[in-house]
Amino acid sequence: MAGGRTTGLILLPDQALHDTGDHPENGRRIPAVLDHLYRAPEWSELAVIESRQAEPDDILRVHGQGHLELIESRAAAGPGWIDGDTPISPGSYEVALKAAGAAMAGVDSMLGDPGSGPDSLFALIRPPGHHATPDRAMGFCLFNNAAVAARYAQHRHGVDRVAILDWDVHHGNGTQDAFWEDPSVLVISMHQWPLYPGTGWLAETGAGEGEGLTVNLPMPPGCGDREYLEAMGAVVEPALEAFDPGLLIVSAGQDGHFADPLSNEAITATGYNRMADRAASLAGRLGIGLIAVHEGGYNLATLPRLDRAILAGFGSYATDLDEGATGLPGGQGFDPGWDDRLREILKAQRPYWPLG
Repeated sequence: MAGGRTTGLILLPDQALHDTGDHPENGRRIPAVLDHLYRAPEWSELAVIESRQAEPDDILRVHGQGHLELIESRAAAGPGWIDGDTPISPGSYEVALKAAGAAMAGVDSMLGDPGSGPDSLFALIRPPGHHATPDRAMGFCLFNNAAVAARYAQHRHGVDRVAILDWDVHHGNGTQDAFWEDPSVLVISMHQWPLYPGTGWLAETGAGEGEGLTVNLPMPPGCGDREYLEAMGAVVEPALEAFDPGLLIVSAGQDGHFADPLSNEAITATGYNRMADRAASLAGRLGIGLIAVHEGGYNLATLPRLDRAILAGFGSYATDLDEGATGLPGGQGFDPGWDDRLREILKAQRPYWPLG
């Protein structure tokens, strides 16, 4: 790209087979993003990779056999519901395998032949994954795409340490559970708190050999660009640099945008662009690849612009960040109590990381 970094997309052509009807996580989300990107002037410069299907063994590095069989059987018997939030349809099992496979394809691109592909890739996939625990589907999620990708990077490519940065507005409880006692995977989550699923308080730092390798930044409702970027600079980036991973995976949910219907945060397109730029800059300094997997983001009028802003941040090129007629939230600029919360987070994390 013109800015010096290269980026691209991993596509999931069959995503509509995961048919969730009018659910907030529906089959119109990703096509809306792609339609917007097709018309963007940078489209011809983006690397485009198609997904492949994960094998059961790939899923079983994270999830139990019973979980895998449950998703397969419930999909075959569908349409129906896994729980009160999570619909499933006859095509869902296949699509979920391909969504995880898309994340794995990104790993192969980043690690298989260094220097031959882009510096980062954004997997435009659904269903999302970060709420799926090793033994439970929940929160719109069937398999944990980021966790499957992390384990695949370790198993297939011999990566010693993988870092997962989750900026979805909801806490990535499934990813946290998968690596709670694992010193080889650093899990960092910036999320609104309190909010579904009710986990992710700052005192949750891992256990056993994984103590300190779970980093939670519970952001008060109303936090926007300033607060999230301060969290990046004060905690996220120092912890990532100290951990020195061989791969960075971003669970990229854009439901912290001020116009998203499922949260109360106030991030703008500019905020997402800058978070993406800082994540990609850090990966560049560390000399590692970056893979982003799509998580939340439920306003079809704003999600396409947000995903484009993120790609521009990854690729360090200019793009239109105008929010258009949506404007800025009426509460923008009020104090959500972030300064006090940041002090609490720093106190909880200083025993583990070299923070200022």
